[in-house]
Parts: sequence; C-alpha cells; structure tokens
Amino acid sequence: MNGYDALFGMSEIDADLIYEAGTVKKKRHTYVWRWAAIAAALILCMGITVPVMAMNDNEKVYELLYRISPGLAQKLKPVNMSCEDEGILMTVVAADVQGENAEILISLRDITGNRLDGTTDLFDSYSIHTPYDQSGGCSLVSFDEESGELIYMISVEQMNHVLIPGDKITFSVSQLLTGKKHFDMCIDQIDVSNLPVITEYLADPYFRGYSGSDIEDGIQIIIPGDGMCLDEGVTLTGYGLVDGQLHVQIKYDDILHTDNHGFLYLEKEDSDRVIYAGSYAFWDESHTDSYEEYVFDIPAEELQEYKIGGEFWTCTGGLVEGYWSVTFPLS
Repeated sequence: MNGYDALFGMSEIDADLIYEAGTVKKKRHTYVWRWAAIAAALILCMGITVPVMAMNDNEKVYELLYRISPGLAQKLKPVNMSCEDEGILMTVVAADVQGENAEILISLRDITGNRLDGTTDLFDSYSIHTPYDQSGGCSLVSFDEESGELIYMISVEQMNHVLIPGDKITFSVSQLLTGKKHFDMCIDQIDVSNLPVITEYLADPYFRGYSGSDIEDGIQIIIPGDGMCLDEGVTLTGYGLVDGQLHVQIKYDDILHTDNHGFLYLEKEDSDRVIYAGSYAFWDESHTDSYEEYVFDIPAEELQEYKIGGEFWTCTGGLVEGYWSVTFPLS
C-alpha cells in the first residue's frame, strides 16, 4: 500500500508502535572507530543515566547519543504513541512501511480550546529520527473543522538501509503556527509617475539576508518611515529612486513568531509580472521586526507604465510553543 488513503484503511496501530521525526538530515561521522570509542565511553560514563533516559525520555541525553550512534539512541528511546503538552495532543494514527520508505500519519488536536485551524503548520520546528541516515518531510493532509483534528503525513526515505521490524522512528515538534493568511494586492499607495529621489540613507543596517546582489558592493538603504499599513503585520515604510532604480521597503512584524513574509512585483496590462531584481533584509533595533527593501531594475522613465503589487503571507493566530514527541517501533 502507498499514500494516506491506504493508511486510513488500516486498522488501528498496534500499541507497540510509536514515532518521532525531523526534516533535517542526520549524517554519521565518517570516522566510525573514533565515534564508536566515544559512544562506548559515553555509555560507560553515563552508567545509570542510560537506563534513566530510557525510562524518563531525557531529551538532552538522547540528542547527544543520537549524534554519536543513531542506532543505539533509537533502541533506547522509549515507546510513546501519544504526547500532550500545552493542551494539545499529538498521536500516531497509522504507518505504512515498504523497504527504505515509510509513511506515517500523525494527528494534532487541541483538547482545551480551538487554537488549531486549517492553516496550522509546524513552522519548520519538527524533526525526524531513525536508526540510519535518512531524509524526510511533513505535509498537511486534512483538517476536520468539527473535531478540530489536523492530520499530517510524515514521509521518511532511508539512504542506505531497509527499515526492519523493531526499528524505531521518532517525530517531534516544538512550534505550531496558526491563523495564517495569504493575499495578493495592488499597492496603489505608490504613485510610480511621481517617485521621490532618495538622497539620505540608513547608516549601518543590521542585515539578516540579501538576494540578487552582494552587500559588500555597497548598498544604500532607505531610512524607514512611520509607513502605511498594507495589512496586519505588513507596512510600507519607504519608496523612491535610489541611483535611478526603484526601491520599495516593507516592514514585516515579529517574524520569529508570525513568519510574516512576501515579495513585490511590477505589472502592466497584457504583460508578465516583473519580479524584483534584488532585495535586502535587515532587523529593527530590537531584532523583532524585519525590513525588506526590494530593488527593481527597470529604467525610471518606464516605471509609469507599471503598477506595483505584492504577495504576502501573514499570521494572526500566533505561535503555540511546547514540545511534542512520539516514538514507535515498526512491526
């Protein structure tokens, strides 16, 4: 069988099954003998700690041991079919394993309220652990509005090993992002036929990223203004011509807790969109909000033929932080 339809057709998972996962690929060190010696020394030094880990699921010890010996760490990992934290319950629903590939269904349900919705994602905070080198991913399958239950598909592909009965998989999550919104809009607050020429620039911006150019080449950034709100969490804070190129600056609020982000484009009738040629992202003074300045490589005299648009992703529900981890052996 393959896919989540087949998984839903299964009977309930045996009580022996439990799972934990992660998108980040874990690779063993090539110096096998060196790591084997370190693992042996670690286990010897831990003495009572390893059994304690097995009973109490000590995550710090587990993560340390997993880096040294994934196979041993997974053998010691206690079985746990469900996990509840912050009033949210995570449960293993079903699993389908064929050779090097495994597909697992995980459910999330708010047992104290209705904080979860159909937009909820795991905010890149999940991890997948198996006894061997692997790659994996997670995607939303369904959301039941009546019960508030979310179903996610965890896909795991082993790199060089076939999964066998008794092998354990661990899936863990630490952040849930809810209340997400996606919208596309025309930014008609900008009059492209009457653009100001920018002559004063922000001193020493704290860059957090860039695209399309090299910061070392020297970049002139617009000094952020009070701005005009485009939508909750998205503000137009500056625009104009910098050395003959159109710069448009957007502020995204509290990105570490909202994942607010987007991009800008130019558009005219009967023509494809023109995406920005480069962008520069930098923090505000508190390192909470992020500014992104988009640069368009269109001659200034041609800009009046275009309208400026933006596509944005925002979050109004906020971030639910906790720790959810399930582990199950294959059977």
